[in-house]
Amino acid sequence: MYLKTLRLNNYRNFLKLSINFTPNLNIFIGDNAQGKTNLLEALYLIIRGNSYRTKNDQELISWSNKSTCLYGEINKDEENFQINLSLEKKLESFNKFKLIKTIKINQNIQSKSILNKEFKGVVFSPEHLQIIKGAPSIRRKFLNEQISQIYPLYYRHLTDYYRILGQRNNILKKEINQRGLRERLLIWDPQLIEKGSFLILTRIRFLKKINYLADKFHQKITKGKENLKIIYQSNILKDQQENISFISKAFEDKIKEHKEKEIKYKISLFGPHRDDFLVCINEFNIASYGSQGQQRTSVLSLKLAELELIKEREGVYPIFLLDDVMSELDEERRHFLLELIMDKKVQTFITSISLDYFNSNIKEKSKISKIEGGKIFAL
Repeated sequence: MYLKTLRLNNYRNFLKLSINFTPNLNIFIGDNAQGKTNLLEALYLIIRGNSYRTKNDQELISWSNKSTCLYGEINKDEENFQINLSLEKKLESFNKFKLIKTIKINQNIQSKSILNKEFKGVVFSPEHLQIIKGAPSIRRKFLNEQISQIYPLYYRHLTDYYRILGQRNNILKKEINQRGLRERLLIWDPQLIEKGSFLILTRIRFLKKINYLADKFHQKITKGKENLKIIYQSNILKDQQENISFISKAFEDKIKEHKEKEIKYKISLFGPHRDDFLVCINEFNIASYGSQGQQRTSVLSLKLAELELIKEREGVYPIFLLDDVMSELDEERRHFLLELIMDKKVQTFITSISLDYFNSNIKEKSKISKIEGGKIFAL
């Protein structure tokens, strides 16, 4: 799978852009704040239907404009797909706008879920170091996004789970009558347990697979000196049981045991919405004890493992987006990454402030462009 063409109109600082790509390595050089990250974001938007940087789609429309249009042509399994995505601000009432998003595949209006099913992408940016160092919510977001991309059923259960969780929390916060509160919880608890248990089981299985692949990459990068291990931290399970009945029973018991506590604090205290995972090297938690180099290598290994999992599931590699990560890696790790990309023939887009990070062999095999002030020039 590879992107052939991208056209933008009024997208962030790109007022008008049309560019073709190579199926292999595409390098974009430029100073900060020229549009490098905006370009990768646009590519991701075409592939996945949403930004990896913001939840507010209005930010994607260039200043003072009311709409933006994106067009991309993707080749998958020797078949060409034309993707049109538009965002338009419609005036609803005085000074209040509603944003309309329209996605078309080969001129037919489609949902974001259909786009997600057809096309895959993996992003690696400096912000992803927070997967190791950041709050548990960042790791849960990473898990949810990556599993949803590979297993669409997970996304449906995740959406249902948070809807049920919202209803349950609303009851805990607002129901004054104790008897009424307990009766209403009896309605929602089984649904929360059913959906939540599926999420926990899928996360355990996913982390087991990604751990195996990430550890292999990590050992290659560190020349066998370090072993990487991912440990799922459930607030329900003591052991990582891959049995849905066992998980459901443990979830049910936990809720029953702490029901009074939840009523007191007026919030759901247990479930996958509070789970986490640790990344360890040679048995040490690298969030606390790892060097910056180890943390970067671990995230890189996770991202490479994502590529392989998607390839295993889909039969083709996803599109790989590397946003200004060359400066985050030392020379040996940069060389490993670039050689791996070239060997696997993964269509890759890399942004960087300098060409010095790339050797002559890589440059000869790549399409190199310069981004300056929202415009792109061939080099």
